[in-house]
Amino acid sequence: TNARLLEADRERDRIAQELTNATRIQRDMLPAGTPTLPGYELEAFIETCNEVGGDLYDFHVRDDGHLVFIVGDVTGKGMGAALLMSSFLASARVLYDTCLDPADLASRLGAMLHRTTDRKRFVTGFVGCLDPASGMLHYVNAGHPPPIIARGGALRELDSGGPPFGVLPAFPYTTESTVLAPGEVFALFTDGIPEAQRGEELYDEERLRQAMREESGAADLGALRRRLLERVDEFLAGEPRTDDITLVLIRRAGAPAWS
Repeated sequence: TNARLLEADRERDRIAQELTNATRIQRDMLPAGTPTLPGYELEAFIETCNEVGGDLYDFHVRDDGHLVFIVGDVTGKGMGAALLMSSFLASARVLYDTCLDPADLASRLGAMLHRTTDRKRFVTGFVGCLDPASGMLHYVNAGHPPPIIARGGALRELDSGGPPFGVLPAFPYTTESTVLAPGEVFALFTDGIPEAQRGEELYDEERLRQAMREESGAADLGALRRRLLERVDEFLAGEPRTDDITLVLIRRAGAPAWS
């Protein structure tokens, strides 16, 4: 009996060490920080509800100065979602400099994912390409929660224009465009925020919209990020989070902050 208990303890220790290593590897794959973009402030946050997760975000500044960024959310949880997240992120990084149009990048990612995984797995995601000089944002929303653009009490959202990545063997995504005006804050997030659950009640999109209306004038994006997540925690009232959370914020300079 003692030998069996000792062997079980060793196996638990081995699994715990493998999870620790997987967590570190996954964290190391994400950007170490946010890029410096003149005239813009950037902030990014990710937190998994388990040791490893299926959320991802990434930034890449091309030689022409444009900022390419991506946020994704893999279906499911645990090691399977983490492995697919890592594969998806690696594929995206190979394509950043060759797929200049977000629609081309999205279509390539969707086709690659469909070829390499089963039909039950897919990734909701948002691919954006920002021209810092003009504020022009070209993007594809592939079945992802609509990002919110806020300035004071005014909000607008960038709705989905196609299915999640990997659902279909080929899909002709279309690039949409908008302008990020001076003073506007762009908030891109995964569904771990609006779908945070307390009992049978969800935090939901309307609470998030209201939070953006009231908090988007924060003096810096670090403060805005903290306040948005604090409001989710206040709603949960001690309930544990049941999904990964990712939040990317971009603010264009040029207008004073609101109180």
